[in-house]
Amino acid sequence: MDGQQRVGVLVALPLVLQELGEDPARLIAGAGIDPELLHNPENSLTFVELGRLLEACVTATGCEHFGLLVGQRSTTESLGLVGRLMRNAPTLKDALLDLCTNQKRYVRGAVAYLVVQDEIAFLGYAVHHPAMLAIDQLSDGAIAVGFNIISELSGTAPDEALLARRAPGNLAPYRQFYGSTPRFDAQQNALAFPASLLTHPVRGADRELRKTLEKLVASYWAVEQPSVAQTVTRLLRARIVFPNTSLETVATELSMHPRTLNRRLQAEGKSFRDLMSEARFQGARQLLEGTRMEVTEIALALGYAEPSSFTHAFHKWSEMTPSEWRKHGNAGLDRLQ
Repeated sequence: MDGQQRVGVLVALPLVLQELGEDPARLIAGAGIDPELLHNPENSLTFVELGRLLEACVTATGCEHFGLLVGQRSTTESLGLVGRLMRNAPTLKDALLDLCTNQKRYVRGAVAYLVVQDEIAFLGYAVHHPAMLAIDQLSDGAIAVGFNIISELSGTAPDEALLARRAPGNLAPYRQFYGSTPRFDAQQNALAFPASLLTHPVRGADRELRKTLEKLVASYWAVEQPSVAQTVTRLLRARIVFPNTSLETVATELSMHPRTLNRRLQAEGKSFRDLMSEARFQGARQLLEGTRMEVTEIALALGYAEPSSFTHAFHKWSEMTPSEWRKHGNAGLDRLQ
């Protein structure tokens, strides 16, 4: 499954390339994509195409913060109908849930999530497409989009940006955009801010217009809804680095009894245990490849009480230890395919 990503803010990508001295049409076409596709924010790219394009952009420009440069040009307008819905939400929480709930309609392969823990809210973004390239660039862009959205809707910027990638050589663009240095080598790509901000009313929201927009959003992307297994995969990828992620908590999120969730997964030939393992494996691979986190830190982040248990599980998944995977990079993934 290639997954898909709405073009949205990517309409700014050709301009960023031009500003960096590249020929946008030539480079985009060279990545196997019709340049015209990026002229309409309602078009879509597959995740394979998007990863290939972002990787080509970084290679050609030598710009390690390319994703940030694209994402920082966003507003709620970049999100189309969902952005309009968000601008007419009663509170910031309602607006962010609009984004997280409707994202599955036009994005397959990544998940936006809102989690509150210990009075801190996290608006995060996690890729679960198995063959995505340039995850650091896509995530940089997504977190920049989230930063602009929260600032626009609440009038207050998030406290901190967490990025699950190694720090690039030039930190100045990040400091300039976020107002401080993000926390690199983090266990998730997310924005952290006080949970109390979620109750902040969205200025200028129109209740009646929102009712109309809710119907438009539902009908505009009248696509096949994700299966139960796909829905659980999205939830697990979003919550895998948070404590107490279990069958019970996921079932509660889906308003199901745990036994009902198990039965529905079994009907699709899946099990919760296997989906949890897949989510941990994806999370582990991305943290090993993208960050400088120690293996022990990654094990704890993914819910393992002992690093040895994590190493055993990772070897079972990949026939390699975590350290070997980090050393060989994507060669490990090629071995599995």
